[in-house]
Amino acid sequence: MKSLFNKELVFLDIEASNTDELFKIIADNLKNKGFVNEKYHDGLINREKDFPTGLQLEDYGVSIPHTDPETVKKDFIAVVRPSFPITFSLMEDNDKNIPVDLCFFIGLKDGKKSPLVLVELISLIQNHKLILSVLNENNREKIIEKIQEVSFT
Repeated sequence: MKSLFNKELVFLDIEASNTDELFKIIADNLKNKGFVNEKYHDGLINREKDFPTGLQLEDYGVSIPHTDPETVKKDFIAVVRPSFPITFSLMEDNDKNIPVDLCFFIGLKDGKKSPLVLVELISLIQNHKLILSVLNENNREKIIEKIQEVSFT
């Protein structure tokens, strides 16, 4: 999983007022960098409506937006920190909303890898010390180093 993280895909202090704006900004960036195709943005929006990705943990909210493999050109996990928390629906109850402080956008060409990557990423997200340090760090390289230090594979 370590190889999926890249300092080029750390987006800090993104100005967006809702998930649609956030998804547009990130999808455009990922497309310009050659990681996704033009269908990725719509795929994110549609999947998030049907299968929300918000997770409430201790004192922060995290989301794991992703979509279908055919929208992905190169495997990645993008680390996205909005300027202000963005409202996401809870993964386990899409009638409830939470403020999300940090997003991990997943892109995998092979959908069979998704369950393993999700399990590892959820474990990483539950590392309170790590997430708080990512929320407070402004150096992209240091963010990736911290994440890779605790990644398993």
